[in-house]
Order: sequence, then C-alpha cells, then structure tokens
Amino acid sequence: MKVVLTKTFSIFKKILIFIFENWQAKLGSFVVATLFYVYLQTSKITIKTLEIPVEYPKLNNGLVYSKNNDKFIKIKVEGLRDLVNYQTQFMKFVVDPNDLTVGENQIEIKKIFGANINKLKITPVTNKLTVNVEQLATKNLPVEVLFEDDLPPGYYRVSYTVKPSLVTLGGPKSILDKFSKYTLGTVSLKDIRESFTRTLKPVELPPNVALLGGIKEFRLKVNILKSGSIETGEQILKGIPIKCEKLDENLDVDFSMDEVAIKIHSGSFVKSEFLVDGIRAIVNCNYTYDPINKKIIPNSLPTVENVRILKSSSLQNIEILSVIPDKITISYRVRTELNKPSEKLSEKLDEKFFEIPNEEEPSFK
Repeated sequence: MKVVLTKTFSIFKKILIFIFENWQAKLGSFVVATLFYVYLQTSKITIKTLEIPVEYPKLNNGLVYSKNNDKFIKIKVEGLRDLVNYQTQFMKFVVDPNDLTVGENQIEIKKIFGANINKLKITPVTNKLTVNVEQLATKNLPVEVLFEDDLPPGYYRVSYTVKPSLVTLGGPKSILDKFSKYTLGTVSLKDIRESFTRTLKPVELPPNVALLGGIKEFRLKVNILKSGSIETGEQILKGIPIKCEKLDENLDVDFSMDEVAIKIHSGSFVKSEFLVDGIRAIVNCNYTYDPINKKIIPNSLPTVENVRILKSSSLQNIEILSVIPDKITISYRVRTELNKPSEKLSEKLDEKFFEIPNEEEPSFK
C-alpha cells in the first residue's frame, strides 16, 4: 500500500512539474491559439441584406390578389458564410390566405420558409407586408364594332348587327368597373358596295380578365344602301334590324330573325337614307326575371311576338303595307349575375399571382 501511494505521488508530482514548468510560455501559447480559433470562426460569419420572393397561394370564395402587391421582401441574414449563401436561394415568404379579407391587409412577416432558424439569424427589414385583395366579379357588356375608311360615293351604312350582342367578362371588380363596352376591333368599308356578313374572333383580353360563356366567334352583318330617291309607288326595303323594347336588365334574348323587310307605298320622292334612318322595327320583350326564385316569368319557353314598325314624323307620305316576317320567335335566357363571386370564374382566371398591367388600355372600352 505504501509503495502504491509513493508511485501515485510521484506521477502527480511529474504532472505538476509539466504544467507549471515554464508556465508563462505555455499560457501565452494557449491564449494565442484561442484568439486564432475565434478569429477563424468569426471570419466565416457574414451579414447579408437581400430580397426573397413572396408566394401568394390561390384564394377561395371568389377573392383575388389586387394590383401592386410586392413580389419581394427584404430581409437581413446573419450566419456562417457558406450556410447563408446556400440557404438564401431557397428562402421565401408565403402569405397565409386565412389572414386576408377584401381590401388592404397588413400581414406580419414572421416565418421565412426554406431557412434553418437555429443556425441563422433572420430579421425582416420591414415587419409587415401590404397585401391588397379584391372580389371577383362579372360584368355584362354590349358588343361594339368600329368602322374605318369611307364607302364609295353614293353608298352609306344603314345599320349593323353583331351576334352575340352581349358578352360577360370576369375579373376584379375594380378593373371591370372601368369598362362599358366590348370592342371587337375595326372593320374597313373601303370599296364596299353591298351588304355583307363577316365572322370576327374574340379580342385578346388582359391576363386578369376572362371572356365567359365559351364564345368562339362573333357574326357581324352590315347593311349597305345605295343613296338615291325612292320612287312613288310600292317598294320593298330590306335589312331593317329588329330592336328589343322593355327588356329586363337580367335577361338576354335570341331572335329567330335579326332583320325584317317592309313593303311600303310612297306618295312622293324621298331620299333612301332618310327613309331608312326614319324607320325602326321593334318587338315587345316583356318577360321578367325573378331573382328570389331565380326563374323567368312567366316561363322560359320561346314566345312569338309581332314586329312593329315605327316611322318618324318626316315620313308621313310613306305607308307601311306589310312587314316580312311580321312575327318572330323570341327565346329568353338569364344573364350572368353581376358582381357575384364564382369559384368557376376563379378557376378560369390565372391561378398564379394576380398581376394587373400598368393602366394600359385594353382592346375594349
């Protein structure tokens, strides 16, 4: 036992001598090594300010993202250089749709996706992100065609009809409110001397607006008349468009015939253009729509109505002998409801971030 203690003491003594012998130099070396290690580690630390993308998930309940929403946010990232350089390429901020309502929303920037928060310090430059949300809507617009170039001398355009004459557009309400017509484009009348029919394609719309109803083409009919005098006696005047009178704003109609011809008797000479301008063909569209029960009153079946001819007071010497045809069939249908959110409409429009162009005038007014 005494021998063991002696050996233990001897070993302990040697350790103490090894530690404290020339201890100043050893302590200095340790301090230098520690400082060098700290320097190496701190030299790998970097602080970076950068922009990361904002992801906008699809909204439900007929809501869409409005214009001017930021696509990027600025953040400050601190951590090991290699880790920062690697992870920043995967970072993004995802907007939570549950935090959004119609109007302006101030979203707090909390979680950054794609980052290891245990090894990196991430600080948003701004704590909140402004997200504007709008309600999807639909709007019915009358269809219009513009004409360019003059007809040959002695000819003039009496009228034109477009089928369908009404379209429904879908998109953010604030955008649809700016427009009152859907313009198909411009048709040249150069060297035209007779009535013609033409098929027109739908115009290209902004990416945030959709033409609803599956319309593939429009049918344009233009009535051209040669200027001159109508002689006395009986004449037949063709191409008079039929107009709907007292149509419920919630309904649209389809006619079995879009135009009529009339047989007239003239007691004196009259300019043909004055005659056409002074005559109108109308039908009574007296069906209504019940928005509570969502049905057409009295029913949704086609109805036959008489065509009435109205003439201006300047055509007192013109006698209307007959109308060809004197009756047409009218079919009623319900227009798409205005300003009502629709999941189908949301699916038809772009599902990605709803970016509105910079106030560029679309091809319709």
